[in-house]
Amino acid sequence: MSHVSKPGLSESNSVELLKQLEAYDFLLEQLQAGFSAGFYQLSRANYHNKDTIRGRYGSDYWDQTFKGTQFITAQGPKLARLPESQVLEILESEDESSSESDEKDEVLRKRKEGQSSERKKAGLKKRLPDPLLMFGGALSIPSSLRQCQSSFKGSIESVIELANCRRRIEELISNTQD
Repeated sequence: MSHVSKPGLSESNSVELLKQLEAYDFLLEQLQAGFSAGFYQLSRANYHNKDTIRGRYGSDYWDQTFKGTQFITAQGPKLARLPESQVLEILESEDESSSESDEKDEVLRKRKEGQSSERKKAGLKKRLPDPLLMFGGALSIPSSLRQCQSSFKGSIESVIELANCRRRIEELISNTQD
């Protein structure tokens, strides 16, 4: 009876796989903690909002005209979050393409303002719209809802790292099976 040697993991690949599995487990715990904190803060915001007309913060409360401000891109084999400047460009290009007729009406209404308004626009720094503003003015938003938003925004980075770590694990496993 002869033993046929099967290709398996080398020692260095085994160590690398264990490191990636450890990182994956840590990232899962981090993601769970971020989501748990986010949903806890959301439940607090809903509790404090229970006496209002709408009641709970949910999908029936959303402004459907709002556009997302967090984008992820695949750069080669890795995922990464788009920088704020590129997100602003994307949102501006979508706004320009959808509102060409509105722009013509706007020019006719504001033709007396002239060049002073153009200077003001150039001087202002562009910022991403805050999604929380759809739930009321800047002062009427509960702090627990702001904390909820920061918890979920912080979890985006964990999701990206988790996906990248999973890709590395799958790559290590597929290299051993070849």
